[in-house]
Amino acid sequence: MPSDKPNHTTTNHAVLGPGVALYDDHGRTRMRLILWIAMILLGLFGVWIGRSDMGSGATLLGVAEILGGAVLAVYSAMTALVDARRLRSPICLVIARDGFAMLPGDRTVAWDEVETISDPRSTEGEPGTLRVQLSRPNEFERRHGLSPFARLALKYNRGDLVLGGGTMMPVVEAEALMRTKLDESRKPGSAKAGASVPAREREARPRKAKH
Repeated sequence: MPSDKPNHTTTNHAVLGPGVALYDDHGRTRMRLILWIAMILLGLFGVWIGRSDMGSGATLLGVAEILGGAVLAVYSAMTALVDARRLRSPICLVIARDGFAMLPGDRTVAWDEVETISDPRSTEGEPGTLRVQLSRPNEFERRHGLSPFARLALKYNRGDLVLGGGTMMPVVEAEALMRTKLDESRKPGSAKAGASVPAREREARPRKAKH
């Protein structure tokens, strides 16, 4: 049954101007946090198993288990920290006149940094997740100083920002709202959304072809 609770509110972002703030689905975030904590424990268990195997002479297997468990534990811990921070704020995404901001951290993306907004991996006609194709992913990575795992995720997604489906607003509605703001920013006479990125930097960086 649809909830009677509002899934968004109007706001005025300090950098991006007036827009809409989307509420985080805290119930889903809590469940995801529990999952990540379980994955941390699984990763640590893998490290323990690896140490045991190394002690019994299976060095190669033990090293592989230790590395795999450590990577799983560290990645899960970092992701759990993000979800824990999300639970401290009711808002997780702001879609505004000049771009959008991701919370926590308030990472901003101007509309002129966006190529398209779609979920090409969806096979059901409607987006399964909120997915944004960046025109300059390397510049986004440099400007925000992404962590090694965040850079790896960006490369794995071929320069797409995967914002997920963690908002109270349904993904299809959130995508439609973002597309509307993107289209408005491209109309003649509209305010340029690229104020956060120096013009000469934008001109100096050729657009990468997508494969």
